[in-house]
Amino acid sequence: MPHKLSLKRRLALAALAAPVLAGSGLAYAQAPAAPQASPVKVNELRDMNAIRLDGRVAEVFGNRFVLEDATGRTLVELGPRGENGALVKTGDTVNVDGAFRGGEVRADSISVGGGERVALERPRPDRGPGRDGPGRDGPEFGGPGREGPGGPGRHGPGHDGPPPPPPGDRAERDGRWFDFGSVDKDAAAKALADAGYKDVTLVDAKRHHAEFTATDAAGQRWEVKVDEDNAIAEREPYVAPLDEAATKAAIENLGYTYVGDYETGPRHVAAEAKDKSGRDVTVELNFDGTLRKERFEG
Repeated sequence: MPHKLSLKRRLALAALAAPVLAGSGLAYAQAPAAPQASPVKVNELRDMNAIRLDGRVAEVFGNRFVLEDATGRTLVELGPRGENGALVKTGDTVNVDGAFRGGEVRADSISVGGGERVALERPRPDRGPGRDGPGRDGPEFGGPGREGPGGPGRHGPGHDGPPPPPPGDRAERDGRWFDFGSVDKDAAAKALADAGYKDVTLVDAKRHHAEFTATDAAGQRWEVKVDEDNAIAEREPYVAPLDEAATKAAIENLGYTYVGDYETGPRHVAAEAKDKSGRDVTVELNFDGTLRKERFEG
């Protein structure tokens, strides 16, 4: 005859099981949520992930635009979907989610004029479809296999990747060294000359493109990007960086007191200054002398 539990014992077992079930439900309820974008102003930008910016489109350059809010301006990069001004135009109000790195916002999604949010998917050119493709295991890593030809095994001599480029593949400009990658810079320059450009000057070369300044037949100076197939990928009007005297004048016209430590970047110049209250501030200017961003010390 099967043994029957008394009512008292059945109630005791149920009471013991209840906290276990409740704890399990609590664990599901408290699972960490995905990180949310933090709303910031332009003058609060520093290297950070998951940010949200609201502002107005002040200028558009290819797949980049200048976002302006009440505190300043910053450059926003939209990826391939933003080429040729396909997503925004001057005067649009925008809401951008993304990350701030290297002096610009890398947008992950954007909403224009309060409309539907557009996700900005980006290709991964370094990932090939197979082991012998241009991806992680392909020839760009030095040979047919993850470890390259330097030796078998994860810790073999080939583990650290290809050696640095020889001296002939490097150039010094403005006190900085640039490594010229796999793009044939001479062929890229010839492609520009064949397209009618003159005064072609190499600015930088990456693995998949080279950047030049060049003058077209009408006399307009451009910043031009040529891809690895020697096709012109994009261009934008060239704006020469401000020299220190012009930077000082522009900073003082904006109401700051110029201190010094003038520096140039790819898209801006920067210098130390003091604001009207005497606070130390780093002022970043666009090449046209307009305020890009200010960063307060401490």
